[in-house]
Amino acid sequence: MRVELSPNRLFVYVAVAIVAAAFVMARTPYSLIMPGKAVDLGRAIVVAGHRPPATRFYLTDVMFAENATPAGLLEGLAPGVEVVRTSRVVPHGVSLGEYESLMRESMTESQAIGAVVAERAAHLPVPQPRSRILIVYFSPLSRARGILRAGDVVASVDGTPAASTVDVERLLAAVKPGTLVRVGIIRNGRPVTLAVPTIAYRGQARLGVYLTAILQRPKLPISVAYHLPGIAGSSGGLMFALDVYRSLVPGRARYARIAGTGTISYGGAVGPIEGAPQKVIAARAAGARLFLVPRANYREIASTPGIRVVPVSTFRQALDAIGTRS
Repeated sequence: MRVELSPNRLFVYVAVAIVAAAFVMARTPYSLIMPGKAVDLGRAIVVAGHRPPATRFYLTDVMFAENATPAGLLEGLAPGVEVVRTSRVVPHGVSLGEYESLMRESMTESQAIGAVVAERAAHLPVPQPRSRILIVYFSPLSRARGILRAGDVVASVDGTPAASTVDVERLLAAVKPGTLVRVGIIRNGRPVTLAVPTIAYRGQARLGVYLTAILQRPKLPISVAYHLPGIAGSSGGLMFALDVYRSLVPGRARYARIAGTGTISYGGAVGPIEGAPQKVIAARAAGARLFLVPRANYREIASTPGIRVVPVSTFRQALDAIGTRS
């Protein structure tokens, strides 16, 4: 039997098909931040002449689904998944590939700093590596555009020298968002100090710029090698330092599995990160009993069940939190 569709009904069917296809395939300006994985650093870091620590230290990361479809955004209802505007993570006008390249450079910087901090804590003589902190991009909300320029080298914030991108964030934490801050830069080989307006980002003062560090390879008394393919960003610095230190200075910790997150400066200061709620979920799934988090992020995850969350501001505080130092 032949069935003929009326023009109106055919139009409805076509419209529904188009809407359904858009729901599944169309990209939105929103992305998903989801719990990632916990990486056993004992299998990823090699300290020359030393065994991995008896305690298992875990680096935690997040998964990022860029410009999710409307159907994909439904995953935002799952526990630990956050829906954010893509522009909040990836700067406007910058491709995801360029942004990921910047994050890989941040990872390299955090690995170098983590090794330096650990070996200094183990009383090994480690000279301060030279580094240059370059401005690469501006965020859409930045008020520094036109004052600062891409290619400027950041040397200081409010008169205090900055040796890493982590130092810049740490020094800005003392500034009231929206106020002016004195930024010392090197431009065309000449030192200049500029008054730069800050913006507020999650309650913290920011310049609204994306930085990268050009590092001199640190002269470590004991070489350290990392193998962490597919992971980027600066938030692993604290856990790198702990794993390297415990390889150099063995000791029994209070917990067999310890996870955490946090940037780290050459001076051992632990700085804030993104994605703390997602990272603690990854840590708990890996069986970690203790999770170290920057003090600035503690309130986000303080009440997480099934795992002890400890805020730290310095590397020494982290050593105290995990147990005996030697």
